[in-house]
Amino acid sequence: GRDALLKQKEVGLKQRLVCFKVESPNPLLTLEAIFRNGDVVGYIKRAAYGYSEGANIGWGYVEHPEKISLDWIEEGSYQVECMGERYDAVVSLEAPFDPDNLRVMGEYTEYTRIYGSHKMQAPSESMVD
Repeated sequence: GRDALLKQKEVGLKQRLVCFKVESPNPLLTLEAIFRNGDVVGYIKRAAYGYSEGANIGWGYVEHPEKISLDWIEEGSYQVECMGERYDAVVSLEAPFDPDNLRVMGEYTEYTRIYGSHKMQAPSESMVD
């Protein structure tokens, strides 16, 4: 336990879970290849369409034989292969929607300030008849 964690801290991480926003006309399914500067560095493990983002969202591990740093992740140019085509991808270390979990904690004021009000309107009289 403890010795393994100390060794990992000394050597550094060789893989890191990151989020990708991919504007592809096809849905991501999982196991799509992740390219960094033209080289495969991992595969999408979870994917769904992000309606609030208007794009496919995929989570996958990127790997590097040496220590992965945040700079290494952010400096790369990424693409994700979907149905045989490569699409540019924006990489992020946090969730693209509500990364601070404000909505989960019931804090809607900051959410409303950032995303705008999405309150449902009461039905009009013509809809009630």
